[in-house]
Amino acid sequence: MKRLREWQRRRWERLLHRPFPRLMVHFGQRLFSGADDSGEGQMNLGVGAILALLATPGLFITVLLFDHYSSLVRIFRSGTARFDAYAQSLPDQYFFFTFSMAITGIVTVLKWDSILPDRRDYMNLAPLPVPTRSIFLANLAAIVTVAVLFAIDVNAVSVFLFPYMVTMEQGTFHDCLRFAGIQATGVMLSSMFIFSALFALIGGMMAILPSQVFRRISLYARVLVVMAMLALLASSFAVARMLSDMGGHSLLRWVPPVWFLGFARSLIGKAGAQLAALGALGLRVLLATIVLAVAAYALSYYRYFIRIPETLETPIRSREPRQLLPRWFLDRVLLRSPFERACFRFALKTLARNERQSLIFGGFVGLGLVIASQTLLSAFSSTRHSTPSSDLLSVPLILAYFVLCGARFVFDMPAELRANWAPQVIVDREKHDAVRLARKTMLSLIWPPILFIGFPLYANSWGWAIAAGHTAVVLVCSYCLADFLLHRFRKIPFTCAYSPWKQHATVAIIFYGLGFLAFTSIPTNLERSVMRHPWALWLLAAGILGAWQLFRRFRYDSLDPTELIFEDVPAPPFEMLNLSGK
Repeated sequence: MKRLREWQRRRWERLLHRPFPRLMVHFGQRLFSGADDSGEGQMNLGVGAILALLATPGLFITVLLFDHYSSLVRIFRSGTARFDAYAQSLPDQYFFFTFSMAITGIVTVLKWDSILPDRRDYMNLAPLPVPTRSIFLANLAAIVTVAVLFAIDVNAVSVFLFPYMVTMEQGTFHDCLRFAGIQATGVMLSSMFIFSALFALIGGMMAILPSQVFRRISLYARVLVVMAMLALLASSFAVARMLSDMGGHSLLRWVPPVWFLGFARSLIGKAGAQLAALGALGLRVLLATIVLAVAAYALSYYRYFIRIPETLETPIRSREPRQLLPRWFLDRVLLRSPFERACFRFALKTLARNERQSLIFGGFVGLGLVIASQTLLSAFSSTRHSTPSSDLLSVPLILAYFVLCGARFVFDMPAELRANWAPQVIVDREKHDAVRLARKTMLSLIWPPILFIGFPLYANSWGWAIAAGHTAVVLVCSYCLADFLLHRFRKIPFTCAYSPWKQHATVAIIFYGLGFLAFTSIPTNLERSVMRHPWALWLLAAGILGAWQLFRRFRYDSLDPTELIFEDVPAPPFEMLNLSGK
């Protein structure tokens, strides 16, 4: 084994001495590490960590399906062991196709800036005696290789465990291998489809649109893609129930995971005529998207990479950015101090323009929109009552929860750490209103839609009295949640260097899940109990606000409230007892 490893090492080193493999490795490393090497404060992960994170959800999802295919569990539940595993596996198989497509699409969007060579690549590679054609082909080969690697990694566990669970009672080892091969082919094709489709979409925009127009809309287009991928993943459970009646749900023909599900079920021999036809359609669409992706990449590559010396690294603005509210209104009503005025505008512009923060915040908002829309649909499909149902009352709270949590999460992500010296020099660290500023910024994202969109809709449906009381409860609850999320927050948003990993990340995720259940269920149940008397909703809002103020009075905070933090130092892994007293 030692000789084999030594032989592999020498062969790899000889291979890297060649220009084309060396370029492939360079572009592949850029896709994993990212294009921004600003240094400290970035959440850059190694190759192994990224692959492990992408493979983990498939493992947990597959393990959770074990009781669905276990005969022993079915005997305890229904008293019978009869079970058509292939027929019952249709919804689960569709979920894995959707999961593979959604994860691949999100990773593609997040890594888009690393796909095409940038100014630094041009300055380093253009002077070398390497043809432009070789740089183009090496980058394309690296992109395809990394895309295939991502697709394999996302489905590495499920393509073996899921077929084993389906065939463990009604099939042979050959059936299991055959099912695994078909499942692997299907999820790989679905991943390649969404990768090629997004590549063709964004690459085509780069090749066709003027550069200034593309810069303005590309970020928002990617945020919309992230939202669409989350919506596709969240709606997989509803779509899976419709697959048994393809004729009654004609819209399923336009859902891409259904195409590749039809292709896989056709290879297994368990597809109907309509599903098999959609499988053939999926293959044709996949070939077309691959051709479009290659053409879009070639056009965008030659347009941007060749013209890098002719373009400015930072575009010059010809006008002031538009604002939703007039400057005088913000300064007189909301922002009382120069510190609040400057940091408020800085936070909103960073949230709207910086790619990393916008994409992650858009993911939070997209997930909230999906869950809120599903809750809204279930509320309208249930039995109508004279008073609003709990599901209907919880919709604005769901949106508020994800918007506020998303804003709080991205506040800890520095916009440009190399410019962090400016607020440290300018801002007085002891005379500030950092918590109040952050709370105003977070509430400015959720209160205007509640007041100007939600309240008129409530008034039109339930009457002015109930609408006003419910709006007051939502505003108070969102205020309490924002204040709770900002506990121990002593920072200017987007200016603090954070540690890449927190020691209690898993516990925090669990508490966020429990907090979502509590935030969306407790206020709505209280509202339902007093809905017959609209004036009682105002008392409920006042009671929630008073209880929160009482809780704040007795809440312990070990941080100095007058000291701004510009570097979030992680807790030491070992605590010294200092027994010597030195």
